[in-house]
Amino acid sequence: MNPALSRKLVEVTADTLEKMAFIFTFPAEDVGAMEGQIQEVVRVDFSGPFGGGMELSLPSSALAELAVNMLGTEDGEELSAEQQRDALKELINVVCGNVLPVVAGHVAEFNLRPPYMVSGESPIWDDPAAVGYLVLESGACRVRMRIDRSLAQELPGLDAADGPP
Repeated sequence: MNPALSRKLVEVTADTLEKMAFIFTFPAEDVGAMEGQIQEVVRVDFSGPFGGGMELSLPSSALAELAVNMLGTEDGEELSAEQQRDALKELINVVCGNVLPVVAGHVAEFNLRPPYMVSGESPIWDDPAAVGYLVLESGACRVRMRIDRSLAQELPGLDAADGPP
């Protein structure tokens, strides 16, 4: 796992949650805050100078707030489960679209595939390149990034002071 990449992933995810959904977070060190929570998990895959994917696990209890805040619905208006999951898919799209230029440089071009909800049939990510945790008012979330090749090369957005990629 890459600590510098994990820090960037957490920073961008926290910033995106705050700006898009008015959900304020703070970083957590581990998964302990997620224990016992039912999570909604969404992924988006990408290709470009390197391929991979990004995954966001958000507490089910936070999904309605996320969707209402992102969609700007009227007070008392209820959103369907599908609308709530669509908001989560849009969130992972934006997080991924914001992370990639930060770590790969702003001239690199990537293609994002449509986001999808993770099911029991989805492949397991055994060794992600980066993992981060954020605590929200209604629980905790995890964000992970998979890169389909070695990070032996320097990524322009990771500071040399952060350690080797």
